Amino acid sequence: MADAQATTDPTPCFHCGEPLNGEDRFAVEINGVSKPMCCPGCQAVASLIAGSGMAGFYDQRSAYNERPEQLIAAPAESFAPYDDPQLAQLFLRREADQQWHASLLIGGMTCAACTWLIEHTVQRLPGVASANVNLQQGRLDVRFDRDQLPCSALFTAVAALGYRVQPFEANARREQLALDYRQDLRRLAVAGIGMMQVGMFGVALHAGDIQGIASEYQGLLRWVSLIVASFVVIFSARPFFQSAWQHLKQGALVMDLPVALAIGLAWVASGWATLSGTGQVYFDSIVMFTFLLLLARFIELRSRRRDNGNWLDAQSQLPVTVTLQKENQWVQVPRLQIQADDRLLVTAGSVFPADGKILVGASAAREDAFSGEHLPRDIAPGDSVFAGTVNIESAVEISSYGTYADTRLAALQRSTESGRQGKPRLAGLADRLASRFVAIVLLVTAATAVFWSQVDPERALWISLSVLVVSCPCALALATPAALANAAAALRNAGILVHGDNALEALARTNHLIFDKTGTLTHGDLTVAKVIAISGQDAAEALALAGSLQQYSNHPIAEAFSDVDGKRQVESADYRIGAGISGVINGVTYRTGSVEFCRELCPALPQPPTISDYWIALVSEVAPIAWISLNDPVRESAAAVIQWGNAQGLTIELLTGDSSGQGPLLAEQLGISEVRAGQTPEDKLAHVSQLQTAGAVVTMVGDGLNDAPVLGRADTSIAMANAADLTRAQADLVMVDADLQIIPIAFRKARQCRRVILQNFAWALSYNACAIPLAASGYIAPWAAAVGMSLSSLLVVGNSLRLNRPVR
Repeated sequence: MADAQATTDPTPCFHCGEPLNGEDRFAVEINGVSKPMCCPGCQAVASLIAGSGMAGFYDQRSAYNERPEQLIAAPAESFAPYDDPQLAQLFLRREADQQWHASLLIGGMTCAACTWLIEHTVQRLPGVASANVNLQQGRLDVRFDRDQLPCSALFTAVAALGYRVQPFEANARREQLALDYRQDLRRLAVAGIGMMQVGMFGVALHAGDIQGIASEYQGLLRWVSLIVASFVVIFSARPFFQSAWQHLKQGALVMDLPVALAIGLAWVASGWATLSGTGQVYFDSIVMFTFLLLLARFIELRSRRRDNGNWLDAQSQLPVTVTLQKENQWVQVPRLQIQADDRLLVTAGSVFPADGKILVGASAAREDAFSGEHLPRDIAPGDSVFAGTVNIESAVEISSYGTYADTRLAALQRSTESGRQGKPRLAGLADRLASRFVAIVLLVTAATAVFWSQVDPERALWISLSVLVVSCPCALALATPAALANAAAALRNAGILVHGDNALEALARTNHLIFDKTGTLTHGDLTVAKVIAISGQDAAEALALAGSLQQYSNHPIAEAFSDVDGKRQVESADYRIGAGISGVINGVTYRTGSVEFCRELCPALPQPPTISDYWIALVSEVAPIAWISLNDPVRESAAAVIQWGNAQGLTIELLTGDSSGQGPLLAEQLGISEVRAGQTPEDKLAHVSQLQTAGAVVTMVGDGLNDAPVLGRADTSIAMANAADLTRAQADLVMVDADLQIIPIAFRKARQCRRVILQNFAWALSYNACAIPLAASGYIAPWAAAVGMSLSSLLVVGNSLRLNRPVR
């Protein structure tokens, strides 16, 4: 008996699915039943899982695990370098509660059961406060106490489960995504080329069946088609067979099963017909079916993976090197070497590389990315500054609070990712129908085979094949991707790019539309709104004088005066940081800026008007001259879009980080009933989450970096054309230009797309309901079944093409 088992045993390993080696027997008792294992590695992993009380993992998984023998053989010492403090900075950061947070890249995960297994295993480790796995990004986030759990022990525990583990880095994740993308593209390209080649031979064969063709030419065309189709089946269609087999071994029915059966049986039957020189061949249908399904899945995966890692690039706006004081000398060092209490020099116009406190100097920081306010904040010794904001007036020295992981920008990234993880994703209707549909198809096919094997055995295979071919869920699988692709193309031509995989479906159901203010409903640039002359001065003359002085300022306010006419020559211009600017024009000293600054020269300056605008004063040494109001102009299309939204019955809100009175004034001007001003990114995220909990379907429109978390959380998000990179990466739809009129267009196209998808589903199911009984009764030949399946798919695609019409 032992000699007989020396060959490979066809029984699969319970853990990895590989065939058992007959020479060595390994087994693990799981839920009271002995399960065979192929190697010591699988035995060790399965023993660990079962011994930890988590044998339920094997009931939840939808695919076999990777074979872990090489990983298990690796000693724990191989992860020891990650205990080094310098190397640990790649994936560790210190939390406010003194816990450590680690981000690890996990390879080999296949399904939600893998995330469950890893999370529960890691949470059992000493010192672990929480563990969360993001399956889409392949990332494990762990909060733990390093005194109780060294980093090497954390890596070893994950590797012991049979998964690949390394520090989570943007480059590593991009390489992994790029590898998957190249493989998917190769399979699609091979199937596409094969479809064109076999399609030409198929036309000749079908024409020959009608008009007559010499047997030697028919045989030649069939043999060439067999060779090309075989390569497509073996290489391009392999994922369907692998997925169907792995799931079938676990008793799970997925849509890949009838796909694999149809492709496999049609290929076998066509191959036999080629060898025997009898019957029909369906090579053209096989390769076309493979190409169409691969194309649909490629589009779906590209949509899901798009911008998946872009949020990691928020650091790219920070300087690569910084000026740091060492031994009383200023030296250039890499930004990644910044530690707490380092003394840094930040010149005017530079980006602050870390959060810190001003030690020497005074300036102004532009923080609109965080606050949404376009006016900079004056900073002086003792004030805090934040990484990613811009020092706009003069050089300052700061003391850093810590590394990049401790910055507010990093916290914003984490908040953004939290919003994206918590984003409610609707399962596609095709997925909800798939398991029932597959079960019905298989039952009908089996019943058909049994029936015809008793009635007419010679026809049993071909009639069963007809049932499988005619019922192939190609139309059902294409119903959603085809519609979404055409709707996205139409919107792209209209000026809006669709990124999110469920953006249009959620947009069609939206009942809550939320806008940011600065840069979204407004242009985001200060302009001169009005000039109120004092003591009878001429308003135009006052504006020319103010514009003359502002030529010598590098403050963002000066941009509002760039187009002023009649500017004069200024002598002795003196710019005072955070206050204003003074100068001599035609022998008279003038000042423009804050109230306090101008009153030093002209104590008679009255109080500014009470209207909630941003006012700057203009005075001379003789008398006050004017008050100048600056404002952010409203976009021309904003009022019409708000009016449209109200007419549609949408609840419209304004969420703005601007804490001035401009938010309520703008809301009143545009007809927005609800407004929340002075909102931090966390406030916006919490408000949208609260609305969703109450049942609202939320669409958010924004542009700033501070809008990125809430855009990730909203059911559908729209980013303006001038939005920050992180904001565009988080948005489901991105506007090509700044015309808000595109928003109603997107809503109309999304609703049309939803109607078309439902029509596609109705047709696909109706077609199968009619065609399957006819095929099972023997009234549809395999070739007719292939034609019917193709026509069904083409009808779905044709119906979806209606969405590609220009949007009105």
